[in-house]
Amino acid sequence: MKKISIFLVLAVLLFSCNRSKKADKLSDTLVFDCAEFDTVAYLSDQEPSAKCEIKIRLFYAKGPNAHLINDSVLNSGILPEEELKRGAKKTIQRAVEIFARNYIKAYKKNFKQAKKDDPEFMVSEQEFTLSSSYGYGKDSIINYQADSYSYSGGAHGMTFSVALNFDAKTGRLLTIKDLLKSGSEDALCEKITANIAKQYNVSGLDGLKDNGIFDMFDPYIPDNYVFGKDTLTFIYEADEIGPHSYGQIKAKFAYKDIAELLK
Repeated sequence: MKKISIFLVLAVLLFSCNRSKKADKLSDTLVFDCAEFDTVAYLSDQEPSAKCEIKIRLFYAKGPNAHLINDSVLNSGILPEEELKRGAKKTIQRAVEIFARNYIKAYKKNFKQAKKDDPEFMVSEQEFTLSSSYGYGKDSIINYQADSYSYSGGAHGMTFSVALNFDAKTGRLLTIKDLLKSGSEDALCEKITANIAKQYNVSGLDGLKDNGIFDMFDPYIPDNYVFGKDTLTFIYEADEIGPHSYGQIKAKFAYKDIAELLK
């Protein structure tokens, strides 16, 4: 894409993803489309200069009950609220546009002011990328996942992921309580601990703690999980339960192996 100065014209691509032109069908009534925003904005028209780059590809539902899915996606925090609060988030398409424009405005304002206050201030480049996907899991469940990466200086950027599961017929957001028997939480935590310990070839919770995993708190069920066709996967974010270098930590179970815990 041609690079354009923020002082000239900010070229914006906000459109349906090509692969979704025929609107992949999830059922007879519910389909998915995609909003995309891709641009590079420079602080100065004198190249080279610091720049802000944004790439967003976010799927949204269309059809009966689609608003329930889309509202859950927006409320998940995958588009940081601080840049959305300056505009109404009526639809995902509109929210993507609002977020991207406000993100660039904030970058321009913050770093130009810092440069004004201190001419020696080194302006860093800034980046925000967001991708998403959807699929089909157990018993007509929609598996929706989104991953973002942001960088605004420092040693490394920040990642954030969201895994959501929806009833394809009603659009209702499903939680682990919809799948798990009441009172099975502790037993599931034990299985998660054993699963992760096996991955790192250590002995139980003590072995994990020695490697910096669950060393500050007891094991728990994470907010991100995927009700797949044959497996249930739990996802811990980078830095959530272990050192940053470990990245995401996952625990995957075949449904048949945890059948006693499921409804």
